Amino acid sequence: MGRAVREIKSEMVLIKQKGNFFADQSEKDLYVEILSSLTQKYDMEILGYILEPNSISLFLKSLNIPKIMQELNSTFIRNRNKARGYIQESDIKRYEIRDVFINEFEDVLAFLQQNGGYTFRSIDKNLSLAKKIEIQNFKKRTEMKIVALNSEVHNGVSYHQDALPNFPFAEIVASEAFFCEKDLPIVFTNDVVPKLLVLLGRNENLIIDKNYKGYVPAILQNYPFTLAKVEDKNILCIDEDAPQLKGKGEKLFKKNEEPSEFLQNTINAMQNYNAQLEATQKALEEIKKAGILINKELTVSDNDKKITLIKGFSVVSRKKLNELDDATLADFVRKGYVSLIDAHIRSLTNLENLAGRILENESKKENESK
Repeated sequence: MGRAVREIKSEMVLIKQKGNFFADQSEKDLYVEILSSLTQKYDMEILGYILEPNSISLFLKSLNIPKIMQELNSTFIRNRNKARGYIQESDIKRYEIRDVFINEFEDVLAFLQQNGGYTFRSIDKNLSLAKKIEIQNFKKRTEMKIVALNSEVHNGVSYHQDALPNFPFAEIVASEAFFCEKDLPIVFTNDVVPKLLVLLGRNENLIIDKNYKGYVPAILQNYPFTLAKVEDKNILCIDEDAPQLKGKGEKLFKKNEEPSEFLQNTINAMQNYNAQLEATQKALEEIKKAGILINKELTVSDNDKKITLIKGFSVVSRKKLNELDDATLADFVRKGYVSLIDAHIRSLTNLENLAGRILENESKKENESK
């Protein structure tokens, strides 16, 4: 149940642990009582938590996490078994831990609160879909190693097609909406300046597989290449650990370290994509300012109980769109925003298919774990 001692870079940490924790509310109360009893001993603050029958999430502030977790788990299991009147074999896994820095503090609090957890204070903050998924998946994608492409360092690197990155969503530009609408639900994030996303799953891609015949968003096709803006200049970067860059394929550089024809075509495509992305961001900023976006959740009903699959995104309200004044509506038509909105609204029929895929995938995983 313990974990090797690690260097903690921040006093605030998010901890997740799976196992057969709680059979009822009284056992949750016992866990909280034991956790609270450790605050003074280990100079700890409890910032928030989510307690579920088979998992816990703790948001704590302390530099004594290994000792806290060891004593918390051992004391809880001992007292829980005593209360039950029998000894049950523990199936509590090793905990995972990540630092939470000050810029993430309110995001983590909001995530815990919006998922029915306890927080030491109430917070009113909308989280973007991307941020919710990042926290839900616990870690940022540390397996991605994004570096600037360098003709000396990467002179021997080649590219070949491989599996697409397994993301649960993908950002798209406005022109892609008309290709995506047939197969993929298109939504807006809840950011100050929204992003346009296609939803592919809850925690992973469940739509674009080997049998998929529809349009694949450019950001996935372009992987592992991306443009990063540094001091107002676009720098071509790569995910150095991507399987697409391991082995034989199209050379990125010639022997004289000049870009190969393949790489030059890639650079041109990325520059064109980024220009479209900037235009899309301007359009989305105006759409958000018009006040026609409303918060939305992907939910299903099970025996009269509502189950939320994905939160934290927005859609256009047709009612609010129709209530826009004539001048704004005419401007939106002239700029092509209404065509984009229509494609977005038509695409929402794909949410039902996505919900079915998510439920099927989670049922499969549940059966495999038995």
